[in-house]
Amino acid sequence: MPANAKKAILTDSKNEKINIGCLKIFKLLYLLYQDKAYYKDVVEIFKDEIEEKSPNNIQVILNKNMNALKVFGLKIQKENNKYKLCNSIYSMKLTDEDIKSISILENSIKEFPTKEIKDSASAFIKDIVLRMDSENKIKLSNLNNKYDFSFYYKDLKEQINRAEELVKKNAHVDIVYLKNNKNYECGGEIKEVLYDSKNVSIIVTDIIKNERYIIPLSNIIQMLESPSLATGKEPTTTVVYKLKNRLAKTYKIKDNEYSQGFNENGEQTIVCKNEPFDRLLNRLMRYSYNCEIISPKFLREQMKELINEALKRYDK
Repeated sequence: MPANAKKAILTDSKNEKINIGCLKIFKLLYLLYQDKAYYKDVVEIFKDEIEEKSPNNIQVILNKNMNALKVFGLKIQKENNKYKLCNSIYSMKLTDEDIKSISILENSIKEFPTKEIKDSASAFIKDIVLRMDSENKIKLSNLNNKYDFSFYYKDLKEQINRAEELVKKNAHVDIVYLKNNKNYECGGEIKEVLYDSKNVSIIVTDIIKNERYIIPLSNIIQMLESPSLATGKEPTTTVVYKLKNRLAKTYKIKDNEYSQGFNENGEQTIVCKNEPFDRLLNRLMRYSYNCEIISPKFLREQMKELINEALKRYDK
């Protein structure tokens, strides 16, 4: 065979390998942009290369191809059993007004009527964020959960302004508010004004009782600034509760909890730290008669009150 012919064959073979390698990278990119780059599917793309070069060390081949994408400025991270794209090859130019609009949409998704619409909107925002530059991502992060929705609440304008001022002063307040058609009283440090597409609320922390309240402004009957000095410290929240029956054996300990073991009746005692009381009560209520709060006493009484209120609804 002539030397030129051999050279042409070798060149064609080399080009073919390069082309196949490029196609694999494009397949990987496609999965990443679709957020479907599961480990098993990525391995399948480079299966022949792994079997040929490194059958006993799959990660070597995967790292080599991931590094090829990093050369072009792409950042990839692995979460559980999936590779995720942290940025895009190109970025869109967005104005501050664009970012505010995205923030409003993102904070309103939970109010959408169906799961299909929520998922579609979430996927849309995810695609946009993927194509943002780092400066825009920081701006969006700073706006999320903090963007001022007060233009929805013209009738509460004065209350909102006063609450915002009290937050700046880290003031201590005494509040009378309406809940389930009853008047309740609480006192503590006013920490934050929360906005969403339907409600505007305040967060009040009671250091003495180790309790945290989220109260809609529209439910507040009276809010007085107290001369008590705010400490600036969040309460430590330690709750001890007992689980019974089958739940005691199958319960999965949360990151902020530990078990004190089982007693002779097969009941398990759990110690929970630093979980907001409102969230914890909502969780424990789901366990029904299989759960009993041991301490603190005021939280035990509060859970009894919630249970009694729920039972009253079924007595009607």
